[in-house]
Amino acid sequence: MLVAVCLATGMFFLQKNKSQDSVAGEIQDFNFEQDSAQVDDLFHKGDNWYWMLHNGILNTYSVDHMLRYKSSSQRDKLHDLTLKVLKIDGKLAGFLAYYPHSQHVWQLLFLLVDQDFRRQGIAKKLLKYSLEDMARRGALKINIATRNNNFRSQGLYKGFGIKQTGGDEQFVFFSWYK
Repeated sequence: MLVAVCLATGMFFLQKNKSQDSVAGEIQDFNFEQDSAQVDDLFHKGDNWYWMLHNGILNTYSVDHMLRYKSSSQRDKLHDLTLKVLKIDGKLAGFLAYYPHSQHVWQLLFLLVDQDFRRQGIAKKLLKYSLEDMARRGALKINIATRNNNFRSQGLYKGFGIKQTGGDEQFVFFSWYK
């Protein structure tokens, strides 16, 4: 009986991981000339805009500056961001941005999936890729913040075993540990 339960559990996780790997599209490096307009559109499409409402950031945050200079700063040209896109049939389906705070502490800055491509496992694929890539680059801890009302993202992070570490009136904070 125990063997059957273990086999069934193993098959469930194998199938779950297999389905994530079979998501259409490949994750590739962001190319400013080819991708910036589509990424900018993604930031302003549907419900993706709400993240910019904090403290008047909507009027001051420049997606162009972030993309052009691969910068986590809105003032400096740091070239510290790793930017990735996932395209399906030439259309941008997802976007990632992350950077190191230090050699061993990284920040997942953005994980966006176009509304037209949701519920297809793309967010899982992007999150898995980003966690593995940051760990490969030396991360022992990865910090993530999301809005209090972004229950989809919170569920995604919890589903990956990422620990909720706090929150405030606007954000929920998570940390992944190697």
